[in-house]
Amino acid sequence: MSTMASMPYTLRHTIDTSRTAELVSRALAHVDAHLDEVLDADTLADRAAMSRHHFHRMFKAQVGCSVASYVTWRRLQRACALLISGHEPVLEVALAVGYESAQALAKAMRRELDTTPTAVRRGDIAPWKSLLIPERLPFPATLQAHLDNAEPHTMHVTRFAQLPDGIVALTATARGMIDNNMSRAAQAAFGELAATLAPSGQIQQVRSFMCIVPDDAHGPDDPHCRFVAGMVFGYDMAKDQGESHQPDVVLSGTLAWQTLHAGRYAVFTHIGPYTNLHKTWRSIYVDWLPSSGEQLRDVPPMELCINNPQTTPPEALHTEIWIPLQG
Repeated sequence: MSTMASMPYTLRHTIDTSRTAELVSRALAHVDAHLDEVLDADTLADRAAMSRHHFHRMFKAQVGCSVASYVTWRRLQRACALLISGHEPVLEVALAVGYESAQALAKAMRRELDTTPTAVRRGDIAPWKSLLIPERLPFPATLQAHLDNAEPHTMHVTRFAQLPDGIVALTATARGMIDNNMSRAAQAAFGELAATLAPSGQIQQVRSFMCIVPDDAHGPDDPHCRFVAGMVFGYDMAKDQGESHQPDVVLSGTLAWQTLHAGRYAVFTHIGPYTNLHKTWRSIYVDWLPSSGEQLRDVPPMELCINNPQTTPPEALHTEIWIPLQG
């Protein structure tokens, strides 16, 4: 038995979670030191030595907000501090924190803080002042509280699955997150698939309904965040039964054939409304993964819809979350 495996759970979990926190901290340190540069999830994933496909979910689970939201918050915090402590032109402040012009900084301040650079410099009482309160920091206070209260996790893997080679899905893509919810995009993407397949009866051959959300959402309302819906013909992913095939489908709109990444997956079960899925995702990345000893593969995770949301009450919806693992 390895030394790590023989440790009490709470100690092992704290050590493993601390390692995850250390990696996320590298990304946060890079943000603070390079506010005047391009800062996206891919760049920060590289700095944290994490999979690009999983980094934005792990970041949100640890820090409490998306990568884009954190970068915006730090830029505006630094901008406010510079505006009230110095006399540099607004353009110089804007460039120092990663905005291409004074107008771009002003637009961000109006959108996020309902104020302007001029008002901040003048010292008007406004929402921007809360940016400078230490308790507002989402990191490391939130994470440290989590470590201080580490308990055995309640998230358990349902099973380990081996997705075979050659599984293909007919996919459709829609965009738009509204109030942290992708329901409208999901309806549009699955609706496009159904509209294509239903008239010919080909939808009766579908054995798996899956989806991927590949993007880091830029805040709770992101019109560009993608939802990729997929239907697999002939092969039941939940039961590992059947044989995947590609029927003759006329591709139009956003329809495309996509080969799913073969290999080993940890499969988790979520019962309940789709709006609560984020809680299960967070438990996987914060609780289960650090203490599991497993390593992620750099391919996107998936969700598998087991029952039909049109005929199933929200509290009974059954979703599987598939996390790709090495080995």
